[in-house]
Formats: sequence, C-alpha cells, structure tokens
Amino acid sequence: MFPINTPPVVLPKPTSPIHFIKTLTETFSFTKGDLFRALVVQKSDNHEVLLDTGGGTLLAKSNLALKIGDTLLLKVDETQPNIILNLMPAADEDSLHIRNNLALFRAIPQGMVNVIKNGLEFFQGDIQNLLPFLEKAELDSLQSRINSLIFSEKSLDNPLFFKQFIINIGFLIEKSLKKSLSVSLEEEKSLSQTSNKSLKCLLSHLSSRLHLFLSDKAGSDFDSQLLNSLENLARYADSSLETIYNQQVVNVIGQEEEQSYYFQIPINSCDNDLRTADLFINIKDKNARSTTSDDQFQFVLFFNMDALGDIMVDIKYNQKKILGTFKCDNVDSRDFLKEFLEILNDRLSSAGYGPNYLNVCCSGNLFQEKVDFIHDKVIYSKKIINCFA
Repeated sequence: MFPINTPPVVLPKPTSPIHFIKTLTETFSFTKGDLFRALVVQKSDNHEVLLDTGGGTLLAKSNLALKIGDTLLLKVDETQPNIILNLMPAADEDSLHIRNNLALFRAIPQGMVNVIKNGLEFFQGDIQNLLPFLEKAELDSLQSRINSLIFSEKSLDNPLFFKQFIINIGFLIEKSLKKSLSVSLEEEKSLSQTSNKSLKCLLSHLSSRLHLFLSDKAGSDFDSQLLNSLENLARYADSSLETIYNQQVVNVIGQEEEQSYYFQIPINSCDNDLRTADLFINIKDKNARSTTSDDQFQFVLFFNMDALGDIMVDIKYNQKKILGTFKCDNVDSRDFLKEFLEILNDRLSSAGYGPNYLNVCCSGNLFQEKVDFIHDKVIYSKKIINCFA
C-alpha cells in the first residue's frame, strides 16, 4: 500500500476498463467534464495507482495495464457518490488546450485591459530600487509600449492606431517569424526588430531574466522586500503573457468557426480611468468572392463615453458602399450624433465612398444588447461548450 492517508471508501466495480475510481490525498476541486493530465508515479498488484496531477497526488484504481511514467489525459465522468475518471485518447489533447483557454477568457473577460492597468500601476509606482537588477532601457520600452496601446485624444490624429495596436501587443509575432523564413536577410531583420519591440516579446524577455535571477537567489539572505517586488513583477509578466496568448487562441477559435475577430481596446477616459472598447471585425473570405475584388467586411464597436453614455457602432462595407448604424442609450446622445451624420457622409463621399446610408437610433438597453452580442459569439456559444462537456 502506498504511504498516503485517505478515508476509507467503497469502490464500485469499474463499468469499463478505461474508467478510474479515485480517492483524494490533497484538496482537489473537480467538476464533471473537467479534463486534466496525470502522471503514473506508483502502482501496486491490486490495480491501485498513484497519480501526480502537478497540483497534488491521488490514489486511483484501474484495470488498465498502466506503467510507471505513463502520462494520462483524464476526464471527470462522475463526482458523486465517487469520482470516476475516464481515460481520453491522445487526440483530445487539443480539446484540453482549447477548453482551458476558453475557460480562462470567460473567467477574466477584461483580461487584456487588466494587463494595461496593472502595468501602468507598476511603472507609475516606485521602481527605483529595482533598477540595479533590471535593464532600465527595457523597462522604459515596456512603459512606452503599454502607453501606446491606450486609445486617447492623441490617437484621433493617428489613422493607423488599430494596426499599430495589433503589432505592438505582439499578436503578429508568430506570423512575422513564419514570414521571415521566406524573405531576404534585410527584410528578416526588419521583421525581427518589429517583433522584438512588441509587448509580448518584451514581457517574454523580462520573465526569462527574472526567473533566472530569482532561482539564483532562492534560499539566500537576499533582501526579502526587494525579492518580493521582483517576484510580483515576474508574476505580472507571466500572467500578462498568458492573457495575450489567450486572446490569440480565442481569435483562432473564432476564425475556425467563421466568426469575428475580437479585440479589447483600452480607452483613456476624462478622469484618466481605463475603459474597454469591444471591437469585432468580420472579414468576408476572399476565396468566396466571385463578382468583385473589393474587400467586404463588417465591424461592430461597443464603448462608453462620459458625455454620451453607451454607444454601439455597426459598420458594413461592400464595394465602396458603407451602411452604418450608431446606437445610443438616450435621446440626447442620439440628437447630438445626428448633427454630425451629414458631415461624416460628406467626408466619406469626398474620399470616394458611396452611396452611403448612415443612421442614428436609440436602444432600450444598450448594455444588455452588448452582453447578448458578445455571448452570441463562438467564445461563449453552447456549441463550443458542448464539444468539451
């Protein structure tokens, strides 16, 4: 018997050789349908196995011919009256990866804005004591890159803000690396320089250096307060990298389901508080076009302004024609925006777009409309949830 203490439990007979019945050795919080990995670290002649999940160990019973060192992908089939696990095929590894990323996004829907907020709080604080252990130039680059991701009054003069936003976060690093394999050396250097300046790349370098430094100081008499500050910075870098990657995965899933790209853009309000603009972009498949070479797309933007309240912008573009709807949550905002429709249409016509149709209207509950719109997307759809249930 393994040297672990567990309460006595009556184990039902396995209904299938691929089912596991386990007792806990540490506190676990499993929900029916959960997927997780486990390593077989011990086994006995009576079909009992000791599994290491990375967060603890558990004792299980199985009729399978398991070997010490086997890595298993397990799914929780039942939680009451006993926990029953099912061994999943290796092909379900991708399902586990997707499920975990969707779960993270749903748990922290404002994750991208939190990356910016937490970064600003850190860099606006007292970091002088950290400078001897970090590269000031890189910290300055991080602060500058974070500020470049915030839409402010100055951004109104930058028509390429959104394109730079995508690049500066690091959403295109992998694409740049792939492209560098088929370009000249000079072009490759240019792509590399662009990628190295992204928030994702800067955080990756910072995380690697911090973890190397902290591992060397483990168990030493290094200043505990300073060590704690460096550990907090490392945690910020790691969680931010996870969030950025999560946003990339969510968009990949959306494209596989032929839905919109989804971006969260931090907006600086009048009181210097960051708010979120939710932007959805749906680009028609170029391969599906048969009658025109012009791009066809739609973008929907939700945001809030101090003076106007909640706003929704829905723009459809097709063959130089623009169909635009602006929704407000009150009559005063609607009347204010209506005054600018003619000016907007004239400017679009001067730029070669038209005929255009622009409209402003009120919504009874624009906040709820935003919630319903987002939850109708693939990242919240029941179809995706059921795939991994």
